[in-house]
Amino acid sequence: MQTNQMDSFTLYDGAVPHVTAVLDVFLHLVDKLEAHAITSKSSTGALIHESLAPDMLPFTVQVFIAVDNATQVVSILNSTQRPAALKIAPGDLKTLEDLRNHVRAAREFVQAANRAATISPGTDVKFTMGPGKEGAAKAHEFVNGFSIPNMYFHIVTAYGILRKSGLELGKDDYLTHFLGRYQS
Repeated sequence: MQTNQMDSFTLYDGAVPHVTAVLDVFLHLVDKLEAHAITSKSSTGALIHESLAPDMLPFTVQVFIAVDNATQVVSILNSTQRPAALKIAPGDLKTLEDLRNHVRAAREFVQAANRAATISPGTDVKFTMGPGKEGAAKAHEFVNGFSIPNMYFHIVTAYGILRKSGLELGKDDYLTHFLGRYQS
């Protein structure tokens, strides 16, 4: 009898595909931002520093937080350290190419995650929730109650920033990266 992967669904299966899709959406948004800047003769430097409101963080920081969160998920689930290249400050992302390279480096780290080495969902973990904020929870609570919702918040906020800035984006620019791998 052949075993279906859903019969052995792990925390890896519930997290890493979402993390990968979030990073893929960000790469797509960066490409769309670059194309928009070229056709509209806008400055990519100005666009990446846009925010939805004066008291909200700019596009660059939305990318930074989502990438930081994505790599934290893999680091915790596989009990590994993040590469030094991913340990940067938000202010280090100054250009569109900086953003693209940072997301690509994160995606490479995520793709190296080891399903077999994933900790148990009931493992107690400690995690960073932002500057000076630490959290503690079971691994499945960390993934489902903090990490995935937090990544979605920042990607949707980044999407909103780009829409506000005049980019032509639709739901497919977001969902394709999540649903695409399931369709033939």
